[in-house]
Amino acid sequence: MTRRRVLVVGGGIAGLATARALHRHGIECDVVERADGWKHAGAGMYLPANSVRALDRLGLRARVLERARHVARQRFLDHRGRLLLDADLLGLWGLTGPCLAIGRREMHDMLREDIAVRQATTVTALHEEGPRVHANFADGSTGEYSLVVGADGLRSWVRTTVFGGSDPEFLGQVSWRFVLHGFPEVATWTVWLGHGKGFLALPLSAGRIYCYADLDAAGPVDPTGGDLAGLAELYRRFAEPVPTILAAALAASQQAYFSPIEEVVQEPWTRGRVALIGDAAHAMSPNMAEGAGMALEDALVLAETIASGAPIEEFEARRRPRVAFVRAQTQRRDRTRNLLPGVRNAALRLAGTRIFRSSYAPLRTEP
Repeated sequence: MTRRRVLVVGGGIAGLATARALHRHGIECDVVERADGWKHAGAGMYLPANSVRALDRLGLRARVLERARHVARQRFLDHRGRLLLDADLLGLWGLTGPCLAIGRREMHDMLREDIAVRQATTVTALHEEGPRVHANFADGSTGEYSLVVGADGLRSWVRTTVFGGSDPEFLGQVSWRFVLHGFPEVATWTVWLGHGKGFLALPLSAGRIYCYADLDAAGPVDPTGGDLAGLAELYRRFAEPVPTILAAALAASQQAYFSPIEEVVQEPWTRGRVALIGDAAHAMSPNMAEGAGMALEDALVLAETIASGAPIEEFEARRRPRVAFVRAQTQRRDRTRNLLPGVRNAALRLAGTRIFRSSYAPLRTEP
């Protein structure tokens, strides 16, 4: 039997999860990452229960529970602080497991434990030759692989070069994020919704909060010009503690990491002996907090498919309906967000619990 060895392009969550999943099936892999260091600018993560379950299947349950903070409820408020929806996460997810909040650095470090990653290494060419894929790297080295996995994110080299995929599409929103110490009154996932903008605060471990602000925008550029004072001005009419959080970030010279909200719609995800996973295949709006979850589930299903000897196309056939459901929910949430505030607020008060449950219910099942 030909020895199986997989090349994973990308050392982010999708790539590291794939490497871990392959190792658990006894499959060797090489992981390459074009960046020369690890950057986690201002980043925290909310992990719905299906994401935590996927980490459990990667053998990381104990470690993630040690480093994360439990999130029991999601509270939706209007910009004045009036309650619109208080979602019981334990009741929603049941035996699927807990929901957690964790810093992106902690998440990445946990996934990277015992995984060798060649940093500052890029793939320059891939050539399929019979049952193998020949890879050329920027440092002049080469390798032979039974499969190549493009886990290289939103602007994937693999997607563009192998699949002829298009650039990400701007979704009409921009965002900022940062991590700040203090504010113990932020005790659970809480979002304040204004007209065309929102502000989320999420408690992390070690006395920190993760803050995420988004805004409807005509183009993918930072309307504040990178000035945190400009961001504070955008949210000055929001209820406390939002203005005070932004004032504290400004006083601490905290940098807010800016990014436009973009999505990738790619067909197919597999071609020959190359597969795309995570954001490289299906980036979408973060409003469901399922980007990491979909990447982790992709990694598990892809590794199972490879280990079983099934055609790689079965990975896509199994994953695409679930990812399509999540994408449809993100688009539905964006439409709700863009309703007139009075209409949106009334919908959340009257039907928010039902809508919330239906948007996550299929994810309670195994991927």
